[in-house]
Formats: sequence, C-alpha cells, structure tokens
Amino acid sequence: MVTVQHDSTRGWQRRVSEMSARSRRGSVSTLLLAGFLLFPVLVDSDDFPLSTYPMYSSARGQEVSFVTAYGIDAAGESVALGIGTIGGTDDPLIATGELRSAIRLGQAADRCGEIASRVDPNDGITVVEVVTERHDVIEHTLDRSSIVERTVHATCRVES
Repeated sequence: MVTVQHDSTRGWQRRVSEMSARSRRGSVSTLLLAGFLLFPVLVDSDDFPLSTYPMYSSARGQEVSFVTAYGIDAAGESVALGIGTIGGTDDPLIATGELRSAIRLGQAADRCGEIASRVDPNDGITVVEVVTERHDVIEHTLDRSSIVERTVHATCRVES
C-alpha cells in the first residue's frame, strides 16, 4: 500500500503566488490605463480618443459673442425667435453653426429670407434681423443689460 501525503503548505503557497500574480497584473493594468489617460496632459496634446477637455479646463474671457436672429414687431419691439424658426431644426448647435457660416460666407441676407419664411404670420413680426451680439458674461449672469456690441448683418421683411 502506498501512502500519499498531502502537503497543505505547498497548495497554500501556490494559491498565494497565483493571487500575487493576478494582483500584479491588475496593478500594471491600472498604471497603464492611468498613464494612457494622463498622456495628453503630459505632452500638451488634445486628440480623440484622449482629451484634456480644453473646453472645460481653459479660462474664458469676460465677453462672449452670439449669432442669432430676432423678429421686430410693428411697434419696433424686438421679439426672440425660437430655434426652429431660426434654423428649421430643434438642434441649437446646428442652427447656430449654419447661421454663423452664412454670416462668414456673406450669405446672411439669404439666411434672413429663409428665417422670415418660417415666421408664423400670427406672431405680429414684420422684420427679421440676423445679428452678432457681444455680451459681458458677468452682467448677463446677473440678469443686467449685458450687450457690449451689436452688429446687424441682414434685415428682411416678413411676407404676410
């Protein structure tokens, strides 16, 4: 009869060794991931998929410019137009981008006409203006008059 002795110490050492190897692999993986995420900051580079998110991490100026369009009613009062009227979309980024592009390309009058064609005749708006407004951010945040400069790029009549 053969007697086999089980060395419980050896099994325990193997398990500890396996756990230690897994722990080292996890630590190395974590360090590699952290390095991967910090690399753009260290080399001052911003590219997909690694980003330093500069739109959230850089200082902003005290003034900001907006391109938009306003309606003017028969009494000469300015009326805010909805994003659907301005851009024919419910996406403000698309509407603003298209309006900014039209101004840059010298096509603000054409865009003004398109906006005027979307104005509801029951709103009492007689004129549309395509404008760039520069605002003081602090005054705007405090809900005070904030317009520093206003440039009218195009004016067009609303056909009734």
